[in-house]
Amino acid sequence: DCGTNFAQLLERLAQDTDIQRIRYTTSHPKDFDQELCDVMQRNREKVCEYIHLPVQSGNTDVLERMNRGYSREEYLEKVKMIKETVQGVSLSTDIIVGFPGETEAQFQDTLSLLEEVQYETLFAFKYSPRPFTKAAKFSDQLTEVEKSNRLTQLFAKHDEISFPLAKKYEGQVLKVLVEKYDQENHRVSGRSTQNKLVHFSGEHDLIGKTVCVEILEAFPQTLRGKRLES
Repeated sequence: DCGTNFAQLLERLAQDTDIQRIRYTTSHPKDFDQELCDVMQRNREKVCEYIHLPVQSGNTDVLERMNRGYSREEYLEKVKMIKETVQGVSLSTDIIVGFPGETEAQFQDTLSLLEEVQYETLFAFKYSPRPFTKAAKFSDQLTEVEKSNRLTQLFAKHDEISFPLAKKYEGQVLKVLVEKYDQENHRVSGRSTQNKLVHFSGEHDLIGKTVCVEILEAFPQTLRGKRLES
């Protein structure tokens, strides 16, 4: 602790180093504030317009039982702040279904949160007890069948949401950092600043380079494009 918070550190990395692309892994919703949003917006040339903001559940009572430290309403206020500040931001989240005691109505709150926030990417899991945790001792554990059914519904709902969101990238030109080469298909893949996985024709020498790619076709989880010559 040297008196520098995360937002200040992020700005220093963006302005005082030669790093061309900065993307941090995740942020706890209770720690995400206006200062961090402002830093991201001011430094969009280097800081990716992608935020992973784990919610875990869309119901306040479940969130309290999880000891998450925020309510549904407080989380949605954070999302509103982010969308109003960070231009073109892409959001992803983590969700746990079947937490002990989760009712059907509480699970429906999670589905409605997906609709309200419009996440481009979802990471979701069934609750599983962890040794020595308070939740593992709760008596109202759900069955595996219940948890599996809810996970299936959750992914189906997200598929309905994410595909139209992906289609908006068609026709856009994205900056893609090339990460992998597929020798068999003479194709490379990389990540855009929105953390979208993009495939396009190219050779091994593009790995590690940032290139401009016009998006030709969108799929639920990936994009296909063509490289624009500089």
